Amino acid sequence: ITSSVDEDSIYLGCTLSRSFNPENSDFHHSPVIKMGWLHKTPPQGTLVFQKRWVMLDAQYLQYFQNEKEVYSKRIIAIPSVTEVLNVGGQKFEVVTRNRTFLFRAENNSRSVREEWVSVLKETIQQRCNSMEMSLMNFSDASGVSLISKQGYLEMNGLCSKLYVVICADRVFLYRNAEEHSQGVGITSIEMNLGTVKGTDKRSFNLTTFYRTFSFVAESWQQREQWVEALQACVNRSLSSNAVAQKIWSEEANQHCADCGAPHPDWASVNLCVVLCKCCAGTEPFPEILSLFTLEMLCPSSDSEERQRFVTAKYCQGKYRRYHALFGQQEALNKALCNTIQTGDVLETLSLVFCGADVNCYTGDPELPSPVSIAQHYGQTLQVEFLNHNHNTGRSNETKAALPISHTGYLFKTASSTRAVTEHFSRRWCSLNQGNFSYYESEKSSSQSGQMKMSGVLCLVVNPQGKHGYGHSFELYHDSGRVYLFGEDSPDTVREWIKAIGKALVPPVAEDLVGWSFERVGRLRYTVGQSFHCPFLGWFSLGGSRLLLLLHGEDQVDNIDLRKLQELSVEQEAAAVVLVDRGRRLRVVGDRRPDFQGWLSGIQQGLGRGDGPLDQQQLTETDVPVIVDRCISYITHVYVSLCLKSEGIYRRCGVNSKIAALLLSLRHDARQVRLSEGERQVDNVANVLKRFIREVGEGVFNGHRASLPWLHTTSDEMRERVSQYQALLHSLPPVNRATLGAVINHLYCVQCFADENQMNMHNLAIVFGPTLFQTDGTDNSAGQVVEELIQNYQDIFNVSGSISQAVSAEELVCEVLRRGNIPPQQGVYWSCFLVNDNQEMERPLHYQEQALTIYFSLGKDCHLVVKRNCYMEAMLIYIGKCMITVLITKKESEGREGNMLGNITFSRRRCVLDGTSLRLYKEVKSTQPERECPVHALKVYYGIKKRLQPPSCWGMTVVCEQAERDKQQWYLCCESKNELIEWLATFTNLQVVSFCVHCNIYYFPQLFILFIFSFPFFI
Repeated sequence: ITSSVDEDSIYLGCTLSRSFNPENSDFHHSPVIKMGWLHKTPPQGTLVFQKRWVMLDAQYLQYFQNEKEVYSKRIIAIPSVTEVLNVGGQKFEVVTRNRTFLFRAENNSRSVREEWVSVLKETIQQRCNSMEMSLMNFSDASGVSLISKQGYLEMNGLCSKLYVVICADRVFLYRNAEEHSQGVGITSIEMNLGTVKGTDKRSFNLTTFYRTFSFVAESWQQREQWVEALQACVNRSLSSNAVAQKIWSEEANQHCADCGAPHPDWASVNLCVVLCKCCAGTEPFPEILSLFTLEMLCPSSDSEERQRFVTAKYCQGKYRRYHALFGQQEALNKALCNTIQTGDVLETLSLVFCGADVNCYTGDPELPSPVSIAQHYGQTLQVEFLNHNHNTGRSNETKAALPISHTGYLFKTASSTRAVTEHFSRRWCSLNQGNFSYYESEKSSSQSGQMKMSGVLCLVVNPQGKHGYGHSFELYHDSGRVYLFGEDSPDTVREWIKAIGKALVPPVAEDLVGWSFERVGRLRYTVGQSFHCPFLGWFSLGGSRLLLLLHGEDQVDNIDLRKLQELSVEQEAAAVVLVDRGRRLRVVGDRRPDFQGWLSGIQQGLGRGDGPLDQQQLTETDVPVIVDRCISYITHVYVSLCLKSEGIYRRCGVNSKIAALLLSLRHDARQVRLSEGERQVDNVANVLKRFIREVGEGVFNGHRASLPWLHTTSDEMRERVSQYQALLHSLPPVNRATLGAVINHLYCVQCFADENQMNMHNLAIVFGPTLFQTDGTDNSAGQVVEELIQNYQDIFNVSGSISQAVSAEELVCEVLRRGNIPPQQGVYWSCFLVNDNQEMERPLHYQEQALTIYFSLGKDCHLVVKRNCYMEAMLIYIGKCMITVLITKKESEGREGNMLGNITFSRRRCVLDGTSLRLYKEVKSTQPERECPVHALKVYYGIKKRLQPPSCWGMTVVCEQAERDKQQWYLCCESKNELIEWLATFTNLQVVSFCVHCNIYYFPQLFILFIFSFPFFI
């Protein structure tokens, strides 16, 4: 960006990108009528023509250095042009009152010249016929001047002063006041992308998207006046005059709602009122408690009177008209849901300002919020009003209970990317009454800048030394700006962070700033699967902890990021989804500059596979997910194969596969799914050993040097057990849980030593050097591990072995107890056996032996404790003790592998009694086609989708009369009730000792696909 001056104009070098198109942009007020290259003579009248890019609109004729320039070399108001004349063959003159501009068409084209002359004359004529604007467009149609300030200013880079005029939403630059009066200037500056900031006692900067203009006023008072006028110009440029005229067309909107001043300049969308500048600039602080009985304001009221009145009116609702339902929260919410279905916005306003919750739950899952109801009924205005009042709530939830104040010196810079102290400026900072302001010095009376704490989105505490100074913090403002402050003194920065944090969060969320957080702020979020109407919550992040205060709650929740069940990032939507203890939380970034920091911090808090144990991804029991996945895989796959393979943990796997698997687990263990394959068990076993051996600080967290000698300190095993217990309690929780999980696993493995040849001694030889991270030359580590396995129950305070006869009921009760899930009337929990491959599941009868079933499961099966949605209906049916099922005929085809060929669902008559299930081909048949005793039946919910069943109400019946005599039938019902009746009867007859006394139950016909005996098909 450059500036230069010649005898006629000033060159403000600043180019547009090549993709910029003036015809399609809003850079100009009026549409461009014509533009192109012309040649122009200098003002001295020499014959040397200079090539210029010329642009004409309805208000101005401008010419630029080239087609990419933003700011013109000259701007000529159309009303100042007296005539346009043809000169010679290709030239023409634009004549003003004091000067003539000579142009020549490019390439000596007569047609181009004629076109320019014609368009110019037509534009001038249209302006002469219009009385819309004066000479330089500096007054409106009624003749009222639009100029807010004008005068001489120095501009950096130029020797002479410029005459600057602030008019409406533009700033015009002239060489002198005479040019201003004649309508010929240098350039104009659009203010809709501008910002104004004081830089020195007399200087200030006007920054646009394209360049920064640095001006110097004659005095400090003049600088303040210019800055204020320019800021007002920026505000005007962002407003819409058409909207303002429509608002003012209402008679009640022609006066300020607070003081009654005429021609109010501001409109509050969420409050539905218009305000004058004085009242709009009064912040309604809820901290002000000493309120008096107030009368209406008048236009001459001072700022203190306005502030007291505004606080009483808008924060305390002192002058509102109370709704008939005031104080009845549920009735207010219900009335709001009804009103927003109509166009009565005034009634909605009355309900909201008397306490109706704009974020209340409507009771309809499809339309869960008032906004969704208004959208459904097409009430656009209601939707707009609700969105603007989305954060409306009690004042004590949005501001601090007591005013927070703090002052002191800090070093400040406007960019967080700079890391050198030379870019910082020392400023006197003050936090008071919810305003953070900074000055050049303690004695300065004028602010260098300020921000309201209500506009701060996020407070970030930077790592030590990140930005040059020893300690620093950042403030992200909702305007998009980032403020960086630093200081070498840790105590100074700590006090500032403490004060700003308390002023930032509501009083109920003070726990969010009462610890060593890394960032704290507000974010929008949704809970569950609904993406509509996100709420506003407060979040605080530090390390692996995420504290949050959700909407409507009065207690801070704590999420351990290491124990998250799932984390997914929606890049396009700029959102992150966290699943914690079954709760799905979707945090929305809103394209904010600070959200990337939130996302990065959350991802770092998940855990690092290359860190120590306490920095790993963890399960709910504090065991690293890597350890848990490996142990679970070996337990379910290896043990379920009856431990026929020998030497588990002694055999070597494939080194390349072990390294690749460990690398993927360290990157994100939760996303890794261990699959079965040749020697995969050996690979997983070696991954577990390698991880334990290489984990930072080891399992024993520094005790590994003394622990191997514990077994020699006493000859009495009881004393050694006490020493082991004392050392176990001295370990950090994650280390203690990891050691317990590993020793528990080894204890289970040695229980099958007859099959796998891995007794306690052999396991200790392998895991002694692994757990203690030694080279194996000293066998004392192995002796300690052997004693830990041998005395596992005493050292880890584990009760006796779980009985093989533990029932499904006892298992469910234990799971609910550990999950702190209280029993509820009408809510039934069951233990389900789930087969993922066959896409089916069955609830265990409450007296089935769960442990026996668990150890017989295949690799695709597992037990799950969850709610049984059919149980209540089944109990009701069993109580009635009768069954009536009618099913009409349907046919469908299915396929179960190549070995089965084409198979179809066919119609069969079924009879179920206390002894057997019989299938008849015809209704009148007396000889069953198939028969299976009840005790050999296993009934599962669901049918594999590949078979394309004729209805979704199906079940899979497995008949196992002998090891190699297995049949599998697929039965489909027509309705949910019929399915419940079948399931209830099967379940009731499954355990003979709990069967009710029933007669034979006839089920006239079902669609059945039965599969003949295949010894390998389950």
